[in-house]
Amino acid sequence: MRILDPAAADMGGVLPDDAEPRTGAEAARLQARIDQLAAHVQLLEQERASLRWMAGHDELTGLANRRLFHALAPELLRGDDCSPAVLILDLNGFKPINDTYGHDAGDEVLCAVAARMTACLGDHLVARFGGDEFAALPRAPRADAPETWWHEVAGSLSAAIAPPMDVKGHALSVTASIGVVPAEGSADLLDLLRRADQAMFSAKRHASTTGKAGITWVVATGNGDHVETYEPDLTAPAPAVACRPGDPVWVHRNGARRAGVVEGACEWAALVRYRCPNGAGTMVDTIPTSCLTVRAEADPYLDRRAAG
Repeated sequence: MRILDPAAADMGGVLPDDAEPRTGAEAARLQARIDQLAAHVQLLEQERASLRWMAGHDELTGLANRRLFHALAPELLRGDDCSPAVLILDLNGFKPINDTYGHDAGDEVLCAVAARMTACLGDHLVARFGGDEFAALPRAPRADAPETWWHEVAGSLSAAIAPPMDVKGHALSVTASIGVVPAEGSADLLDLLRRADQAMFSAKRHASTTGKAGITWVVATGNGDHVETYEPDLTAPAPAVACRPGDPVWVHRNGARRAGVVEGACEWAALVRYRCPNGAGTMVDTIPTSCLTVRAEADPYLDRRAAG
């Protein structure tokens, strides 16, 4: 109903004794002014929401920024239903791309890396701290996950970033130096970030001396931190698996592992229904058998659907 509809008086509206009824033209002008103010208020609300988003997100990649990471991470570290790890990632070979192809190409690479990180890590907290430095707070996939679950997560992330990307007609590649520190019950975010940053620089030194990307684990021991670095294999395909309809499998794509069920298969490929990247719903695609491995863990939705 219009706020100043002249017919409102006929619906029970009461005017003050000393007020004169407004003409239709006056009511229309006042209503137009109210509509204008309402539109202005809506615009201000949209601008406020936009500013609030910009305050917590990286403008280039859309990831959380350092400020939002520091705001959200402490609560995630205190959670009882997960076993998080703090991860710092820095790119190898990024500066030559900027120097050779320009900052626009560098920006495209950063956006591609951000997209690959979010696709690999799903709903885990991922942030860009600035330049070519990123951070994440992955959590154990389930309560009974092995203590070293973050080995596989970091390895998948490294493999997801490594493939060439098409940027302005050029096939450009970067790799990642990754430092990981399992929280192990600690809620001291600054200390965890400091140790993860030191681990990343250890991986960076490894990359500069060997020419190969490395992942450095930092594990607390009774005598201090124990550091291990290894070189992820970014090229070797997963071992092929013989598939039959109904077989539960893992689909390995873009460094991520998703639960799937085979719907049909031949010697070199299989038609697989598997989880979408965000975990909501499924998709069907033809997958080379080299990208499939046997899945022992049950997926209630997929396995029930296959059995039915």
